[in-house]
Amino acid sequence: MQPNIRNFRSIVVGIVVGTFAIFGLVALAYNYFGNGTLHVMTVGNGTVELVMDGKPVQARSKQEDHLVFEASRGRHEVKLTDASSGTVTPFSVEVSNGFTELLLPTRKDQCFLRFDMTEAAYSGQNTLHKNQSPTVEDRYLKVGEAIILPSNTYLTLEEMPEKVSSSERVYLLRDLPCDFAGEGANVGVQHLALSSRADELFSDPNGLINDLRGTNDDQ
Repeated sequence: MQPNIRNFRSIVVGIVVGTFAIFGLVALAYNYFGNGTLHVMTVGNGTVELVMDGKPVQARSKQEDHLVFEASRGRHEVKLTDASSGTVTPFSVEVSNGFTELLLPTRKDQCFLRFDMTEAAYSGQNTLHKNQSPTVEDRYLKVGEAIILPSNTYLTLEEMPEKVSSSERVYLLRDLPCDFAGEGANVGVQHLALSSRADELFSDPNGLINDLRGTNDDQ
C-alpha cells in the first residue's frame, strides 16, 4: 500500500511540474513571436510623431517623458518627428522577435548615459542617497541610430522596481545634450540628467549650471 501512495504522489508531482513547464514554454513562445518594442524619450515632455511604414502609430503607453510603441516582427522604416525642434529622424529597424527593445533618439543633439543605480537606490532604503552617486556604465553618443536597450534598464525613476535581490543590478538610461555626454565632460553636469531639471540642459544649460553654482556658494 505504501509504495502505491509514493507512486501516486510521484505521478501528481510529475503532472504539476510538467504543467508549469508547458505554461512556461507557451508564455516564452508567445513573447518570442509577439511584437517588439520601440522606446522614445522626449525632451521636455515634448510632442513626437512616429510614422512606421508610412502609417502613424500611437504610443502604447507613456510614463513622464518615456513613450512606448509596438512593432511587429520584421524590418520597418520609421520616421520620428520631434515637434519642439522640428527634427525628422529616419530609422530602418529590424525587430527580430518579441524580446527586441530599441530606443530611438528624437533629436540630433540627444545622447544617452546608462547609470548603474543599484548602490544608490537600493543600499539600505529604496530611495536615492544624496551621498552615493550612480556610476556611468555606458555612453550612447551616435546620434540618429537605434539603440538596443540592455536588460534590467529603465528609462524613468518611476519605472524602476521598488526592491531587488542581492544579485540583481538596476540601470537607468537618461538623455542629455551630446556636448555633456562624453567621457571628458563634467561629471557633476552629467548627473544633472537624473534631476528634475534635466530638460534645462537642452533649453538653458548655462542658466541651470549658474543656478546650481549660486546655490552651492550660498551653502
